Amino acid sequence: MNFDLSNAEIEDFEMNPLDYNPADYPTASDVIEGILTRQADAPVSLTPKELSVNGRVAADKMEKYLASKSNSSSALKQVLKNPASYFFYMNDRENFKEKEKSHFELGTFCHQAFLEPHLFDLVVVEPEANRASIEGCNEMVSFWENLIFSKYKYQGVADKKLNEAMEHVDAAKLDVKKLAGMKYYIDCLKEVSGHTAIKSQHKAIIDVIKRNYYMYGGGIIPMILKGAQVEHSFYGKDPSTGIDVRVRPDAFNIAENIGVNAVISFKTTSAEDMGKFVYDSAKYKYELSEGMYQEVMSEVTGRNFNVTIMVVLQTVAPFLPAVFIWSGENLANGKYKYHYALDTIAECKRTGLYPGFESLAESGNYGIIELNQPEWAAKLLQPIDLED
Repeated sequence: MNFDLSNAEIEDFEMNPLDYNPADYPTASDVIEGILTRQADAPVSLTPKELSVNGRVAADKMEKYLASKSNSSSALKQVLKNPASYFFYMNDRENFKEKEKSHFELGTFCHQAFLEPHLFDLVVVEPEANRASIEGCNEMVSFWENLIFSKYKYQGVADKKLNEAMEHVDAAKLDVKKLAGMKYYIDCLKEVSGHTAIKSQHKAIIDVIKRNYYMYGGGIIPMILKGAQVEHSFYGKDPSTGIDVRVRPDAFNIAENIGVNAVISFKTTSAEDMGKFVYDSAKYKYELSEGMYQEVMSEVTGRNFNVTIMVVLQTVAPFLPAVFIWSGENLANGKYKYHYALDTIAECKRTGLYPGFESLAESGNYGIIELNQPEWAAKLLQPIDLED
């Protein structure tokens, strides 16, 4: 592996045409036909054990997935910058991570709701009461207790839910008659209620998004997701390099449900048009991620995952969704970058060297890089008229 890589070689790979065969990837019309012809069939789900053929599939928590030392697509994207960035990502980045935000994130909620649409109906606007006062906390307690009672009374578990919340308070050794105990009790009531508390402006947005979810393309999004499985991690080993790899798609569906084995990705965007989103997809190298998903999932399951459907949602007005099917050529390009990154890692492990920006220098230049500005910087200056 030659580490004297030019910027063009790193950012703009020339895809080997032998790696791309259009016949390997179903067309959009093939996928649509498969989806429509199987809508009347009962959905089929496969267990992690049934999916685990040449690796391991697990319905595990995100925290466990992230703790794995296997290589993810995020790690491999660092390799395309330079091997030193990859080494930092794998070994040092935890020391520099920012604390997670705790407030409501519209994009995060919609990500979950598109994959589990019943969540659209589990949002509630809570009172704008002052939690710094006993009076405000009493108002919040009454709101959440009434919501739980009205929701669960016909199931006969309302009292059980309320007792569960109070047990959490007792376990924390807090007095529910005091302010700290009341605040904690409110949080416990929210947790056992199964609802997500949001502000009124978010409720209006979510109502629009829910409507668009069911109306888009004559209802194609729920059809694509019929029987789809979520929260599954795929752990495998690249056959060529022996490097451990992992992927966790937003969702996936199988041929028994929609006619093809498909990776389903969900993205949010603040772009006002989809042209900007497509530009961003190249900027952030989504093709590497999507190509890696197909490669790893196909290897681990023994199934041919050769379709990627991407559901995109605007998080700005008018909050419209869009559904893309990735072209075979773009996926082949992503797979090429995926394998290029793995080959680079294998060479780094062999040599023990993880060069940074010095890899951009000519061989023998001791990391000194010749700076060449882009062509637009050489344009002639425009004449300036100084006369009145």
